Amino acid sequence: MTGTARRTAQALAEGGDAPFVATVGGRPIPVSRLDARLAEVRRGPRGRHLPPDGGSASVNVRRWIVQELVTEEILAQEIVTADGAGEGDGSRGPGPSRAALARLVDRVAGSVTVPESEIRDYYLRNPDLYRRPEVRRVRHILVADAGTARDVARRLEAGEAMDDIARAVSSDAGSRKAGGYLGDVRRGELAGPLEDTLFSAEVGAIVGPCETEHGWHVARVEAVTAETTAPYPEVRGAIEADLLAVARAGAFDEWLEERRRALAIVEPEFAHPADPIHGVPSHRH
Repeated sequence: MTGTARRTAQALAEGGDAPFVATVGGRPIPVSRLDARLAEVRRGPRGRHLPPDGGSASVNVRRWIVQELVTEEILAQEIVTADGAGEGDGSRGPGPSRAALARLVDRVAGSVTVPESEIRDYYLRNPDLYRRPEVRRVRHILVADAGTARDVARRLEAGEAMDDIARAVSSDAGSRKAGGYLGDVRRGELAGPLEDTLFSAEVGAIVGPCETEHGWHVARVEAVTAETTAPYPEVRGAIEADLLAVARAGAFDEWLEERRRALAIVEPEFAHPADPIHGVPSHRH
């Protein structure tokens, strides 16, 4: 008797006459469990995206849910094998805890590492991710009309303190109490002419009057931080963490697929269209 036949015979013995959709490690997944899960999905947020019962589309939904059930059962059995009895399996009672799943992932993929060459290559291939744009520190005064704005500009040119004028006349409640302090400004954060003027001005220069939809601005550039690129040592740790997460997820997926081939037998009626049971796969993701 082949291994497949033995597992099917074991499943039939355990499941009696109850129809099943698949066996995992010899344990049957009954059709009743599929029906219960489908009803649960239809009641949940995913339900609105499902086709109604009947027709070829609903058959594919059932196949998709069978894939979920098979995966859950594989994970549950592997956790029990690794941790011993005590964690629930996927067919009886609550499923495995998040902590148990995390231990399984760590056992399977915890030794995966990312070579230094890949980390540095990612940094070199993605300079835009680590570019820090030019930053201009700005104070401004916002008033309602051009005449008042010109008067403010004259007072500033004459040496009057911007803090005092802002607190006295600015209509920008957010910056008025801070003496007109607008903060650090980057390209794309302000509108049209005002931004263009600020980013072409020298440090200390009075900018304006300049009109926007908010009113008339008079501003001063107080400091400029030039565009820079974050140095590799500063961002290396974050790059490694991202690449490591992807690599470990890939390793775990490969392991899971291998365990699926070793443990799972899906009944033809419920098999995914790309399952080898159908011969040459006609469907790929």
